[in-house]
Amino acid sequence: MRLFLTLLMGAMATMTAFGQAEDTFRKTYDAYIAGLKAKDFQAIVKLRTADQQKELTEGVPPGRDAAYHAAFFEQSLQVMPVSYEVRFVKLSKDGNHARMVLVGMVPVPVEAQKEANLPPEQKVRVTVAFAKEAGVWKMGELSFGSEAEDSARPKDLQMGQRGDYSAQANTDIGGEIQRMEKQAAGTVYVIRVVDEEDAVFVPAAHVSPDFVVGAVVSFHAAKHAKDPLKYWAESAALVE
Repeated sequence: MRLFLTLLMGAMATMTAFGQAEDTFRKTYDAYIAGLKAKDFQAIVKLRTADQQKELTEGVPPGRDAAYHAAFFEQSLQVMPVSYEVRFVKLSKDGNHARMVLVGMVPVPVEAQKEANLPPEQKVRVTVAFAKEAGVWKMGELSFGSEAEDSARPKDLQMGQRGDYSAQANTDIGGEIQRMEKQAAGTVYVIRVVDEEDAVFVPAAHVSPDFVVGAVVSFHAAKHAKDPLKYWAESAALVE
């Protein structure tokens, strides 16, 4: 009983620490958006990692600071969702790096709406890298992707038998785990590959507790004979 309580208290402490870290990521991102809106260049630079600070501040011609900053704010606000939901946060094993994935709506300029027949808003997916520097979480690289509702997806997660796939595992595929489903003989991982979703069945012998939502995993797999978005993995490995 004492051992159980010790383990339970340790798990609760870990969950609390992670929750606090996630709250910090949200607050840091919100502060970054506030800095963009206020056009406070120094404020947003302080929120970024050392390498990002260097990238933001170096190479600006003398006397061109104001023009550079104005263009930076305009371009950043055009692609950054200010209303968003966090899909997940993935913390590295060493606790010094993290990724926060969020999805939100971004206004489409009127000119672009007319030229490309686009809606007034588009859903975008933003991945924000974080790194702990001197004990403080700072924002690293930002990457953007589409989050279309009609993205290609497998028809279902009924993965069938090994004989439903190519005889040889001749495909290397990897991506970020979006969700997963445990089945009798293994686990199906739905991964994001560019702007589509693929389902990869991993036999129980190759399943790892590290394969969680937000983790990036690579697979050596065989492709389904009829559904090109389904795979049967012969091996799987976590990508840090």
